[in-house]
This record gives sequence, C-alpha cells and structure tokens, in this order.
Amino acid sequence: MKRFTRAVAGLFTAVALAACQTAPATGTTTDLSPAVDWVANSPEWAAEAEAMYALAGDYIETISASRAEHSWAVILDVDETVLNNVQYQIQREAIGETYSSESWHAWTAEKSAPLVPGAKAFIEKVNALGGHVALVTNRLDTEQLWTEENLADVGLERSEDFRVLLTRASPVKESDKSARFALVPAMLAVQGYPDVEVVAYVGDNRHDQPSPIGSAKFFCINQGGMYGTPCATKPQPVSN
Repeated sequence: MKRFTRAVAGLFTAVALAACQTAPATGTTTDLSPAVDWVANSPEWAAEAEAMYALAGDYIETISASRAEHSWAVILDVDETVLNNVQYQIQREAIGETYSSESWHAWTAEKSAPLVPGAKAFIEKVNALGGHVALVTNRLDTEQLWTEENLADVGLERSEDFRVLLTRASPVKESDKSARFALVPAMLAVQGYPDVEVVAYVGDNRHDQPSPIGSAKFFCINQGGMYGTPCATKPQPVSN
C-alpha cells in the first residue's frame, strides 16, 4: 500500500514538475543573470540534466553487473544536483542581492525546492540495481531536518531512497567534503553493509568529488555556474 501511495504521489509530482519546466519562472531574460535565466527558463537545461543522469545510469548499470548486491554505492551532492534552488536565486536577484547565509537558511526552511530533472529516476535505478545512495551536502547540520523533509516532499525518503545524508557542521562550516566522502562506507558498515565501495559521484561543482577520485567516475550536472566552482561551462543567455 505504501508503495502504491508513493507511486500515485510520484505521478502528481511528475506532472507538477513538468508544468514548472514548461512554464516561465518568475523573472525574465532581461532581469536575470545569464546563468539563472538559463536554469529557470531554458528547456535545454532540463534536457541536459536528464541526459547526464542517463549517462550515469548507464554507467552504474554496467558496474552493477559484476558486483554483489549492496556492495557498492553512489554519492550525490544535494543542491543543484538533486534539488533545484533556482527560485532562491530569482528571489535574490529580484531585490538586487546575492547569496547570504541568512537568506539561504530561510530558503531551506521553506522546504520548497523541486527536483533536478532526472535525479529521482537515477536514484531509483541505483536502488533497483542493488546499490546504495548517499547524499553529501554543504548545507549546515542545522538545516538537515528541513532538507530531509524537502526531499521527502519530492518523493525521496531516508532508508527507502537514500541511506546516508551528511551535512557540514556549524559553526565550523567546513566546506571540504573529503572527510565526509571517506565516512560514507563506514556509515553503511554500521548499518549492516560492510565493505561497500563508492563507484560514482554526481554533483554540480568540481569539489563534489574526492581528489584523487580513484577508480570511481564523476558525473557533472550543469547548474549554469550559479554557485561555487562549476564543473561545466557557463551557458550563454537564453535567446528569444
């Protein structure tokens, strides 16, 4: 019954997301920066995200064929990789402001970010093939509950869809994810899954992967260069 209810909820979510992707976001090409405009208004952004997730899906399908069930995992970033925060950027640009920790904290409290296209299907595929999903984000630990509730609202629930969600500590605010990447196999081990190997990383930023990455593979979701050090080329303005 729970799976049926989730399936129905997922159907309504998919319909709603499709409507969001086809309808213009709040803001126009004249008052948004090129990066934000591209993510908010260009169909190419959604198509590119779905295509990258499809490539990642093909990769883990090949990898899983030669591995035992529950012996491997994939680590994903959250923001601009699983959750799309372009509406936050639109709100900030509308008042002539950029990112601030206070406004971001308020945005995460709203728990209203929709999915990045392709993310849910990829996560479902990892689970169906016998892998684990871990989320490693630079959201603060004080924002973790809101993040989990936002993820649940878009159909991604702890233990069913992802097993690990690692935020960064406040007030230390250590943005380097290296230690948290390394911690994922240990966290899975204490949950009853020893000797898990991370085979792939998905993110929107060059630092959403360890260095060196070893034998794993990194897949880059193009977020238009809205934040940090993007792993994809910044887009050109949307043409009318």
